[in-house]
Amino acid sequence: EMEPVIGRNDGIIDKYIGDAIMALFPGNADDALAAAIEMLAQLEVYNMGRGRAGYNPVQIGIGLNTGMVLLGTVGGLNRMDSTVISDSVNLASRLEGVTKDYAAPLLISEHTLYALQAPSRYRIRFIDRILVKGKSHPQAVYEVLDADTPQDRAGKLTTLPMFEEAVACYHMRDVWRAQQLFQRCAAIAPNDQATKVYL
Repeated sequence: EMEPVIGRNDGIIDKYIGDAIMALFPGNADDALAAAIEMLAQLEVYNMGRGRAGYNPVQIGIGLNTGMVLLGTVGGLNRMDSTVISDSVNLASRLEGVTKDYAAPLLISEHTLYALQAPSRYRIRFIDRILVKGKSHPQAVYEVLDADTPQDRAGKLTTLPMFEEAVACYHMRDVWRAQQLFQRCAAIAPNDQATKVYL
């Protein structure tokens, strides 16, 4: 289901890792983000078929990062593999992992945000700063809302200024003010998992 979507957006599948796909987009960050949004739309179609067959829906999380990678054959005498390695790859993997924490299917790094040719085409909100293992400075993480259900997206967009103010208050340790704002966000957008995490 996902491989054709990646190919249509000029992506290259590097490998399958368990139930994960690692893909590279050598063109630009917009190709990667377009593919991610289309993958989540394709998943909706796939899940409708699963529902008709009596199966539970599948959920996925996508983490995107932009940066330099080392591409080539790595390994030793007894085991070699063509792949990419770098801190950029590690951060993308970490972002994919935290999609579960925020129930946010699509997270991007600040590096991807800054690399987008037209970021205003997308609906994006700052979600948090995370400290990646092995790094001393937190990384800014953003949620892309374009793949959300219309109802969830509408709620998040309505509360966007309030949510971002609440996150800022939280990080400035003004917990009382942050709590008041997050509670107002939760009343307007009850399905917003990020708000619940902060509360």
